[in-house]
Amino acid sequence: MTERTLIAVDIGGTKTAVAAVRARLPRAGSAAGDVRPPVVLRQVVSSTVTSSGAACLAALVESIAALVAETRRQNGVDGGRGGLEGIGVGAASMVDFSAGRVVESVNLPLRDVPLRAVLEDRFGVPVVIDNDATAATIGEHVFGAGAGTREMLMLTLGTGVGGGIIAGGRPYRGFSGAAGELGHVIVDVDGPPCRGACPNRGCLETYVSGTAMGVAALAEARAKPASALGRALAAGQTVDGPLLTCLARDGNAGAVAVVTRIGEDLGAGLVTLVNVFNPELVVIGGAAAEAGEALLAPARRVLAARALRPQRDEVRVVPARFGNDAGVVGAAALALTELF
Repeated sequence: MTERTLIAVDIGGTKTAVAAVRARLPRAGSAAGDVRPPVVLRQVVSSTVTSSGAACLAALVESIAALVAETRRQNGVDGGRGGLEGIGVGAASMVDFSAGRVVESVNLPLRDVPLRAVLEDRFGVPVVIDNDATAATIGEHVFGAGAGTREMLMLTLGTGVGGGIIAGGRPYRGFSGAAGELGHVIVDVDGPPCRGACPNRGCLETYVSGTAMGVAALAEARAKPASALGRALAAGQTVDGPLLTCLARDGNAGAVAVVTRIGEDLGAGLVTLVNVFNPELVVIGGAAAEAGEALLAPARRVLAARALRPQRDEVRVVPARFGNDAGVVGAAALALTELF
C-alpha cells in the first residue's frame, strides 16, 4: 500500500490537535500485531476556541496553515501541495458526511459550516470531515484494538461522550451521516440536563464523560472532607476527572468507589447498546478511560448481569489502543479509507 503524507485534525470540545502524519493502510488480512499505525511527524495541540463560530473556525484554519507550511518546508517545496496529499478532520459535531458540513455541535460553536469546502479552497488538497468519535472508531478499527473485527462499537469518554459504529467491517453513518451519537442514549428520563445543544435529560454522557467524572469527584470531595479528594480540595488543588483517575489508579479507596459507580453507569449504557447492535467488540477510549480497569471492570460486571444472551456472552469490552493520540490517528485513518 502507498504511504501518504496527511494532515490529521481532531477538534474536541476542550482541545484541538493538528498533526502531520505518514501512514499507509494495512494489507487485507493483516494480523493486529502486524499493523503499523500512522507515524506522527509533527503535532500541535491547543485549547479549542469556543467564543464564537467565526473565532473557532479562524483558529482552526490558522493552526492547520502553520502545520501545512512547516510540512511543505520540510519537503523542500514552497507553495503547491508540497507532498501533502490530503486532510482528515474529526469534529465533535453532528456531521453531514456526504456534504462535508458541520451541522450542529453540542460542545462547539460550529453550526451549518461547510468545513470541507472551506479547507479545500484554502489548502488545495482533498479533505474529508466526519464526527470525531466516528473517526476515532475508524482509527481503532483499522490500526488498533479493533483490527480484524467486523462488528464493533466505540465510546470516547471526553468532554462529552462520542460513539462510533463498525457494521460489516465498514463505518455505519446512517441516513444523513449523523449516526453514532451513542453518548445520547437516555439512561434516566428524569436525570440531569445534558450539555450544550442537547435537549434531553439523563443521557449517558451526563454520567460517564470526563466532565461528569469531574462533577462526581468534586461532589465526593465536598461530602467527605477527610478523603483524599476532600484534602485536595482543602489544599486548593483542582478536583477534577484527571485527579480522580490518578487517585483511582493509585488504589485510593474513595476514588475507586467513585470510579466504580461511574463504571456501573457505563455498564448500564452498554447493556442497551450491546442488546441493539450485538457487537463482537466494544472499545472504550477518551481521557476518562485512562481510569482503566477501575472503570471497565464494573462496566463489564453490569453488562454480564443485565444484557441479553447471546450478546452478553459474545462481546468483549477493551480499552482503546491509542489513548491521547486516538483523535489524530482516527483522522488519518479516515483520510486514508475515504480519500484513497
